[in-house]
Amino acid sequence: MRYLLLAHPKHTYQTTALVVAALIVLASLTINAANAQETQRLSLALPEQQQSPAPLVATEAAESSFHKLHYTLKPNQGLGHALQTINNNGNLLWRISRHENANYFTRLRPGDELIKWVNEDNRLVKMKLKRSPTLTYVLETAPSYDDSLNIYAIQQEVETRIQMVSGQINDSFYLGVQAVGASPRTIMNFANIYSWEVDFVREFRAGDEFTIIFERRYVDGEYIGDGHILAAQLNLRHRNRTINAFRFEHEGELIGYFNEQGENLRKAFMRNPINYTRISSHFQRGRYHPVLQEIRDHKGVDYAAPTGTPIYAAGDGTVKSRGWGRGYGNYIILQHAGRYETVYGHMSRFGKFRQGQRVNQGDVIGYVGMTGLATGPHLHYEFRIDGVHHDPLTVEFPSGDPVPEDLKPLFAQWAGLLKSQLRRTDPTATKLATLFE
Repeated sequence: MRYLLLAHPKHTYQTTALVVAALIVLASLTINAANAQETQRLSLALPEQQQSPAPLVATEAAESSFHKLHYTLKPNQGLGHALQTINNNGNLLWRISRHENANYFTRLRPGDELIKWVNEDNRLVKMKLKRSPTLTYVLETAPSYDDSLNIYAIQQEVETRIQMVSGQINDSFYLGVQAVGASPRTIMNFANIYSWEVDFVREFRAGDEFTIIFERRYVDGEYIGDGHILAAQLNLRHRNRTINAFRFEHEGELIGYFNEQGENLRKAFMRNPINYTRISSHFQRGRYHPVLQEIRDHKGVDYAAPTGTPIYAAGDGTVKSRGWGRGYGNYIILQHAGRYETVYGHMSRFGKFRQGQRVNQGDVIGYVGMTGLATGPHLHYEFRIDGVHHDPLTVEFPSGDPVPEDLKPLFAQWAGLLKSQLRRTDPTATKLATLFE
């Protein structure tokens, strides 16, 4: 299912935007961390369900007319094991293998559950495999034993509801957002959106606030997971700084997350290329080296983390060098856009990228260790501009591409509508969603 709030017709996007605003106003209801409640629900118009082939004659009767069997695949088992008790299974397997959609039932995994219906002759009439909450594979045969066979997929209709939650961060960021009913997926999405702006380990203080407008998805009334974050606000009260984020799509394609000025929240470099436990040593002049026991400059930041923790490429670039350095141990240097270099030291082992290969921001290039001159497992990370070392925690990174010029009017309208919703804290918002169902 694709729910496109941002897919505006070329000549009528103003009208569509106003409708979207009405939908969000009618659907949003603030939740605070002390008393989480379910938001106003909104049923949306969804695409037509995928049409399946006309059922074969044998399956026009209700499924309850046949004997129902369940089979769960074990390791090293396949379709043949699931059909071994079925009459004439050899011929059936051959017929399935010749069908254009045979891979629906031949590419099976341990744990897959096949539901089978058989007739009084113990011949297979129907079989289903639920591949995901929204996707089911179906196999049907004919009762006349004329080898007729249908294999097709059914895509379940997904209902999307918009939810708005607000809260405070007290004990930790994760617990603060979890307390208002957001799923782990939404919490991680929120962290990813702001990962270029905020250090989630060092920068949060008790009392910092957040608001999130996001999608929740349902099939037949059953919750199946959260969808996209449409907008978010992070209020760092101790720094008197508020950062808004608005998801922007055009013609069904994600452009990115931007602030109200159309500036990309994604930077050319990640502030922290690792999920670390703590910073064990900062960038500083004249630091006492714990191994060499002498005063020398520390030209990077040390992120303490367990051995084996993944290390990510801080930005798009090329592996300039990879190898062993006496102090760095296993290290990698990435070259970015000519002027920039990032250095990663003390790795326990490397990732798959070798010298000269391209890497994308977020690719795993190695794993935390304590090779070289190190007293414990950590990543030593350096950031260089034209060969000069800079503090990775304070240097100003170049931003990603802003909203394209030709889309700025559309984005400004969309961001304005969402920003007005982020300011709404009244839980008695008008409840007229049924007018749009």
